[in-house]
Amino acid sequence: MFFKSLQLRLIVIFSILISVILLGMGIISMVKIEEIYYKGFIEEMVNTIAGFGLNIKTIKLEADQNQMFDINLIQGPKQEKDYKQVIEKIYDNFTIYFSINSKSRSGMIVDEEFKDIITGEKYDIKEGVIEAIKNAGEKKEAYASYNDEKGDYYWFIYVIDEEISDNEKHYIIVMQSKDYIKREMTQIRLIFVGMILIMVAVTLIIIGIIARDITKPIEVLTNKAEMIAEGNISYITLSEKKAVGYEISKLIDTFNLMASQIQNSMNEISTEKSKLETILMHLTDGVLAFNLNGRLVHANLIAKKMLGIKEERTFEDIFKKLKIDINMEKIIYLEDWTSSEEMINVNDKVLNFFFAPFRDEKERPNGIVVVIQDMTKQAKLDDMRKEFVANVSHELKTPITSIKTYSETLLDQEELDEESKKKFLGVILTEANRMTRLVSDLLQLTKFDYKKVAWNRIRFDIKELTKQVCDKHKIQAEKKGQLVECYVTSNVPDVYGDRDGIEQVITNILTNSIKYTPENGSIKVYVGAVHDDAYIKIIDNGIGIPKEDLPRVFERFYRVDKARSREMGGTGLGLPIAKEIIEENGGSIDIKSEVGKGTEVVIKVPTFKEKISKDN
Repeated sequence: MFFKSLQLRLIVIFSILISVILLGMGIISMVKIEEIYYKGFIEEMVNTIAGFGLNIKTIKLEADQNQMFDINLIQGPKQEKDYKQVIEKIYDNFTIYFSINSKSRSGMIVDEEFKDIITGEKYDIKEGVIEAIKNAGEKKEAYASYNDEKGDYYWFIYVIDEEISDNEKHYIIVMQSKDYIKREMTQIRLIFVGMILIMVAVTLIIIGIIARDITKPIEVLTNKAEMIAEGNISYITLSEKKAVGYEISKLIDTFNLMASQIQNSMNEISTEKSKLETILMHLTDGVLAFNLNGRLVHANLIAKKMLGIKEERTFEDIFKKLKIDINMEKIIYLEDWTSSEEMINVNDKVLNFFFAPFRDEKERPNGIVVVIQDMTKQAKLDDMRKEFVANVSHELKTPITSIKTYSETLLDQEELDEESKKKFLGVILTEANRMTRLVSDLLQLTKFDYKKVAWNRIRFDIKELTKQVCDKHKIQAEKKGQLVECYVTSNVPDVYGDRDGIEQVITNILTNSIKYTPENGSIKVYVGAVHDDAYIKIIDNGIGIPKEDLPRVFERFYRVDKARSREMGGTGLGLPIAKEIIEENGGSIDIKSEVGKGTEVVIKVPTFKEKISKDN
C-alpha cells in the first residue's frame, strides 16, 4: 500500500537518488583527496631528493678536502670517530630535508640488506615495499612509492647509488603516517553525512510540496473519475484547479471537456434508453433478449404476461417450459438459420414466436432476440372467416338446391296438376327471396366494411317511427296470437340520424321478437329518453338466449339454434347489421336475455339537441 502512493514513491525515489548522488560524490571526493594527499607526499619527496643528494655530495667533498677520513663503508673508516660524525651529519640532513618527526613521518637509510647504516639494525620490510625497492632500482628515476592500503603508512623509497659508498647501494625510506588523512577523511565523512541529512530533509520538503502539487490534482481527477464511473458526472471547479502547473491545468481542462462530452453522451443514451424502454413497454408484442450464454437480459412486461415468466432466466428454461423444440446455437451460428418462426398455443392464446440473432459492431454474434406476437385475434378472425365462408356457402346451397330440385321436377313431370305446380313455384319463389335477402344482407355488410354507405341523416320523431313499425307488424304478431304494445314513457325529443337505417334496426329487433316468441306471447315496446339519448326498449317473453351465447349474438352468421333459425328463415346477419347501423349513427344496442323467460333489447339514438351542440 505504501508504494502505491505516487507522492510517497516520488519522495522515496528522489531521496534515494539524492542520497546516492551525495554518497557517490563523497566517496569520489574522499578518494580524490586521499589520492591528492598521496601524490603531494610523493612530489614533496621527489622535490626534496635533489637538495638532499647535493648535500650528501657536499658533505663528502668537505670530507675529501679535509682529508679527515675515507668514506668507505665496506672497508670501514680509518678513524671510527670521524665516520660516525659523517653518518650522523648525513642523518641530520636526512631528518631536516625529509621533515622526519616522531608523530607523522619517520625514515631510515638502509643498505641492501635493509640494515640501518648507523645502528646496523635490520628492519622488517613488507613485501610490497621490497617489490617497490626492486622497481626503484630498475627505474631511471631511482625512486618508487607504495601505498599500503591495509597499513598505516605511505612509503617512499630512493636509491642512493654510490654516494655514501662507492661499492654499495643504499636506500632512503620515508614513511608518512595516515593518521592525519584519516582524521581529515573522518571529518569529511561527517560533513558529507550532515550534508546528506540536510539535503534529504530539504529534498523531502521540496519533493513533498511538488509531489503534493502533482498528486493532489491526480487525486481530485481520480475521485471525479470514480464519480463518473458511478454515473454521477462531476466537474473540477476553479478552486480545485488553482495552484497547479500549466500541464495539470490543461489536463483538468481536458478532463472537464471529457466529463461534459460523457454527460452529453449519457444524456443522449438515457434519452434513447428511455424511448426504447417506453416503446418496449407499450408494444403489443412481447420482446425477449438473450446473450450468447442463453441468459435472459431483457423482457418487457407484455412478454412476461404472455409467457407467465417469473423465475425463468435462461433460453432453455423458458422454451422448455413452453415445449418449443428450438436450438439457440443453430439460429446464432448457422448461415441458413438467419431467423425462425414458431406458432403455438399458450394459455388459450395463439402466439407467434420470431427468433432472430443480433450482432455487435464487428458483425460477431452477440445474442438472440425473440419477438412474440399475440395472434389470438387474428386466429379467431381467420376461424370466423372460414366459418363465414362455410355459412354463406351453406346458406346459398340450401335454397339453390331447393330451387334446382323443384325446377327439375317441374320440367320432368309434365302431368303435374296446377295445384302442385303452384306449390312448387311457391317454394322456388320463397327460396329465391331467401337468397335475395341473404345477398342483400351480405352486400350491406360489405358496404359497412368498406365505409361505402351513404347515410341520410335528418331530424325526425323517433316516437312516430317506432309506432309505425309496431303497427306494420301487428298483423304478423296476431297470426301467432301475440300481443304487441307500444308505450311512450316521457317527452322524447327528436333524434338525428338515418331514418331508414334506424327503422331497419327497430324492424329487425321486433321481427326477431315475434319470430322467437311462442304463440300467445307478449311483446312490449317502450320509447323514452335518458340524458341526451332517446331509447327504444323491446321486451318479449320468448325462448331467450343462453348466457354463454350472448357475447356472440352480434357476430356474423352466428345463430344460437342453427337448425331452428334456418327453419324460420334467419340468416344470422340481422343483429350484426343492426349493430353496424346504430353505431354508425352514434348510438348503441344492448341485449339482455334469460333462457325460457325472454329477451330485452335496448336501442339508444342521440337526440337532435346533442347533435347541434356537438356541431357547434
